[in-house]
Amino acid sequence: MTIRLLDFEKVDSLRSLAIFHGVAYAMKPDDPDTITLTRPLDPFVSIGHHQDARTEVDLEFCDEAGVPVYRREVGGGAVYLDEGQTFWHTIFHKDRVPKTLGEVYTRFLAGPVLALNRIGIPAVHRPVNDIQVEGRKVGGTGAATIGHSMVVAGSLMFDFNYELMSRVLRVPSEKFRDKVYSTMREYLTTINRELGDSAPERSEAERILIECFAETLDAEVVRDEPRQDELDAIEEQEERIASEDWLHLDGLIPSGDSVKIAEGVNVSEGVHKAPGGLVRATVAVTDGVIEGIVLSGDFFVEPAEARQALQDALVGVEHDDDAVLRVVKRQLSDVDAPGVDATDIVAAVMARPQSG
Repeated sequence: MTIRLLDFEKVDSLRSLAIFHGVAYAMKPDDPDTITLTRPLDPFVSIGHHQDARTEVDLEFCDEAGVPVYRREVGGGAVYLDEGQTFWHTIFHKDRVPKTLGEVYTRFLAGPVLALNRIGIPAVHRPVNDIQVEGRKVGGTGAATIGHSMVVAGSLMFDFNYELMSRVLRVPSEKFRDKVYSTMREYLTTINRELGDSAPERSEAERILIECFAETLDAEVVRDEPRQDELDAIEEQEERIASEDWLHLDGLIPSGDSVKIAEGVNVSEGVHKAPGGLVRATVAVTDGVIEGIVLSGDFFVEPAEARQALQDALVGVEHDDDAVLRVVKRQLSDVDAPGVDATDIVAAVMARPQSG
């Protein structure tokens, strides 16, 4: 088995996101599986596929600071990224990977975990998709089907700007922002924080990572150059990812606890913390019936279009626990959403107080 390595080295932030999307969309069944490496030259914020930018990110601050905000097709939460990280992506045809996200993570996170151990960090894979060292997260990961490919995304995190990360997020108060900052400092670590002066050069860490991918995937990893169809697809993805339509994919109703629009018409927002991530539901209810709904959050779901299908199915349903639960259970019967079940969705849709 041979896997291509496409090392794009230093690229601008938009291209760093467009590369893995483009390579994934260009993949055909007979194309070789691929690993890409990129390092962004400029800072940016990346929001998860199912998130609402206006709810999760302080867009005004990001605009003033010159930090662009882009949506990716991989789930998870909003994150500030810059040249302190090297991004890796495994891009395999979906017919050549395990069937569930849990199994996908087990297979493709083995290489990064082994690489961190080899450079001196006793990292472990904590399911579903965390890589941790002594209870601290050391790099984010995520997975999604893009085109005909299963993409697993991750990073070698050498440095991290905790202050800017806490600043780009939309939070209810400055006191809460301070708490976000201190919590990140405590539970999110980096290669340089763990190893200090003994941290390897970036090129050496990247070499070890690729070596460990080859070992854990039982394959030869061969350096290659992108094909023209891949370069064309990357350019197409740059245009899409940079667009306002893609950033504001859902056109969400402005958030709030509950707003009465007219007699019998209310818009409410429910937030529920499930084991697999935050679930947010903005719901318009007319005379006790769901008239419109948008589900968002930092969870993962496969296939990604299942979220839209669930939203569509809930329109016209009575805004009642039992009625909503029946629809959600039916819609999730063939959906892979690690750590998120029907009761989590119902809690958000019914706008009950946040748990956890």
